[in-house]
Amino acid sequence: MKRSQRLKNIMAMAEKKEQDAANALGYLNTKISNEELKRKQLLEYELEYHEKIIETGRSGINGATLRTYFGFMDKLSDAANQQVGHIAELEQQVDQVQQYWFKTRGKLKAFESLVEKAEHQEALAADKQEQKILDEFAAQAYLRRNSSSDY
Repeated sequence: MKRSQRLKNIMAMAEKKEQDAANALGYLNTKISNEELKRKQLLEYELEYHEKIIETGRSGINGATLRTYFGFMDKLSDAANQQVGHIAELEQQVDQVQQYWFKTRGKLKAFESLVEKAEHQEALAADKQEQKILDEFAAQAYLRRNSSSDY
């Protein structure tokens, strides 16, 4: 098996790793977008609920109901804060996967360069071999012509 072919096999594995890392980045970025959307929805719901408390308070509200409202508001706020933490964790994962992707991309580029160099060297060697064969044929033809003219 030619050197370039062996390198192409290794390059294919490097290409798969690079593609897997790119897919992971896409997945994580989509997940971050979804989690940010959830956080936004929680904040919007918290605002709507707060406005509802104010409306209800205008017509009169007892202490127990008010405590229930504020307890629920605290839960909504906690959920939104948990989303912020979850998004931050996902962003850290994106940074790690992105670094891995850059590393795999660099290796892939190095293998592509090696394959190109090996193919170039193999082409030069093939051209040299072909030229050698042509030179041998030419020399044999010359010898045949000269030996046939001696008779």
